[in-house]
Amino acid sequence: MNNVVFQTGGDWDSTTLANNGQEVLAAQLFIELRAGRDDFGDPDRGGVFDGGEMTAIIRTQDDPDTPVGIFPGRIELTFPGHSLQIENTHPTFAFEFTRVWFNGRDVTDKIVDLYVDINAVDNVVQAYVVLYKAHWLGSDEVATYNII
Repeated sequence: MNNVVFQTGGDWDSTTLANNGQEVLAAQLFIELRAGRDDFGDPDRGGVFDGGEMTAIIRTQDDPDTPVGIFPGRIELTFPGHSLQIENTHPTFAFEFTRVWFNGRDVTDKIVDLYVDINAVDNVVQAYVVLYKAHWLGSDEVATYNII
């Protein structure tokens, strides 16, 4: 089981990645989660419980052509001003066992999109979270949080 920890202060020199306490020299950390959609593909309440898909890989500097899966396990990501935790400990990675926390709040039932691409080789840094916000009165909305 993997226990991946990613931390950055906002620049390459402050960025670290470790798995089970061991430093990982990574070329890329990539996570893409899509969930919380209705039959037409539009955002809807339910998050992970509506089904979805996720890709979560690390490409090491030693072998950047071979992606290494993160799950089953847990990943903690710390950015300036934001934190994410994603967990799926199911042995065969059944998607419905995925849990997501954003800034300390469980957003498993609100997540629509989660995207993290930290690519040192191509100098790409992008991360955002999209959450579904249901309102009792008034129309529901989708909120996008740019992480970095």
